[in-house]
Amino acid sequence: MEKIKGLPYGIAGFEDLREQGLYYADKTMYIPRMEHAGNFLFLLRPRRFGKSVFLSMLRCYYDMAMQDRYDELFDGLWIKEHPTELRGTYQIIFFDFSQVSSGKGSLVEEFDAYCSGCLQTFARTYRDYYDPDFVDRVEALAPDSNSQLRYICARARERRHDLYLIIDEYDNFTNNVLNEQGQAVYHALTHATGFYRDVFKIYKANFQRILMMGISPITLDDLTSGFNISRNITANPHFNMMLGFSETEVRQMIDYYRGVGLIKAATDDLIEEMKPWYDNYCFARASYG
Repeated sequence: MEKIKGLPYGIAGFEDLREQGLYYADKTMYIPRMEHAGNFLFLLRPRRFGKSVFLSMLRCYYDMAMQDRYDELFDGLWIKEHPTELRGTYQIIFFDFSQVSSGKGSLVEEFDAYCSGCLQTFARTYRDYYDPDFVDRVEALAPDSNSQLRYICARARERRHDLYLIIDEYDNFTNNVLNEQGQAVYHALTHATGFYRDVFKIYKANFQRILMMGISPITLDDLTSGFNISRNITANPHFNMMLGFSETEVRQMIDYYRGVGLIKAATDDLIEEMKPWYDNYCFARASYG
């Protein structure tokens, strides 16, 4: 008897979701669309819309270090039968800025510490692609994440490795700063010589592809001159239903769980009950109705 797929509530990792055989609404058909849309993309969606799972899926798809698991992780999904030429061709630097918090040090120190840890993980993951002392040199620069990043990017260019930067919750800690510490502190981070602004200047000069997701355009607007190469696809009708669940996907999910005996109510009745609470999200004017 086939195992019933559990609901992936609270699980943000695509790899974990697939390993555990949980229910997954296939969004892999958007991969070619994103490749065609550009190399530097930015997208906003509300909380709980599946941003982290989607970014984790892209990471698994493009990461050259995970290609031995491609068949396992993507079996049965749309992209398995329609792979793009860029599959498995990147080394991935992945940041989740919701993990940056005000700890014992200053915000700059906490940001550096978080990014430095991620970059050291990158060095250990891809050590076989670089010189024998690559990891040691990256770790020796800690916790100066900007110096680590410049070193990594320089070595990648020498070896002709393409780098893909993926940032989840790009605006999380800056929104927290704005809410908790006020506009003056926030302004100091994102304007003039603010450290967050300077970081994005480094980003735009060193990556073949960049994808950022968050919930608000405020931080991006304030970083415009520091990061002015991205295309905002938030309101693009081609990506209107890339995240979250469409009514069709919800119906398919209900039908699946009815088929395994876990739901008794009629699909139309459940949809009718959900609509007043959860329906009517529309991000692209051309997709309305």
